[in-house]
Amino acid sequence: MIRFTIFVDGSNLLGSMKRLNLRIEDYEKFYNYILNQSVNLWSSSVIGTPAQARLNRVLWYAVGSIDEWDLEDKKVQGQLIDWFNSDARLKREYSILAAGKKDPGSLFLEEVKSWYIPKREHVEKLYDFHFAVNSKTNFINIIPCGRLKVNIMERTLTEKGIDTSLAVDMVALADTYDVALVISGDADSIPSIEYVKQQGKHVAVVEFIKGFPPEKKGRQSSSKLKAVADFIVPIYEVDLQRQNIGIVEK
Repeated sequence: MIRFTIFVDGSNLLGSMKRLNLRIEDYEKFYNYILNQSVNLWSSSVIGTPAQARLNRVLWYAVGSIDEWDLEDKKVQGQLIDWFNSDARLKREYSILAAGKKDPGSLFLEEVKSWYIPKREHVEKLYDFHFAVNSKTNFINIIPCGRLKVNIMERTLTEKGIDTSLAVDMVALADTYDVALVISGDADSIPSIEYVKQQGKHVAVVEFIKGFPPEKKGRQSSSKLKAVADFIVPIYEVDLQRQNIGIVEK
């Protein structure tokens, strides 16, 4: 029995589905389809008679939190205004935007709120989404290890924790699988992939591709990541639709 484990960067997966304009209704069916495609490709590449395959587990590493900012707190607002006043570039930009009709600092605070609150609400919705997925299947583990670091002044987000947790577990759990299927776009996983390959494991990168065969240009994975894998598993937009796995978003 050949044991497969799927390691999933959740942000990469959801971003890929958004790019394909697809919504997955049944994640158990989705991952079984990926497993079957992977087993077929793996079987054709090994020497000897392939053994029966089994999916051990889907380990789905996801964003679970975001830096908290209470933008209704007067002390927090005062701190932001102090930072705003010390930033000549921001003051100049907002003075132009305000055009004398509104205090530039107040306009800045309004825009910070309108940017940050939807981001926080999105993370809260992710919690509900993850709970719904977990409640419908027994072999998908969603691990809320990722955190969105907020640069409130520049209004930017940086995701932390997902790639590291995925890479560490790929090594730590190497004794529990024979083939790792990786859904990730980040080259940070390369050292872990190289290590488990040295331990005799096979590693594939799953690539989501817009359109239909023979199109081969997936975009969500690093070319270096794909180069270090033993094989690539192309998953096509059209096939997900034909299998009634991916529903076109309207």
